[in-house]
Amino acid sequence: VINTFSQNITETLKKGNSVEIRGFGRFYTKKLKENFNARNPATNKLIYKPERVKVRFRPAKQLKQIVNK
Repeated sequence: VINTFSQNITETLKKGNSVEIRGFGRFYTKKLKENFNARNPATNKLIYKPERVKVRFRPAKQLKQIVNK
């Protein structure tokens, strides 16, 4: 059941849609810009970071209230 659940979320996010579970939260994607001026902190050399998509999660109000009790 968990594998099917996670596969469905993954497929939906790949299509660019968001997934909302009432009372739990919302999974969505956010496009991050490319960066030419990023630095490697270990070597202090300039590196290039290409444009990428990041998965974000926003908890529902009910979940926040339960956790903060």
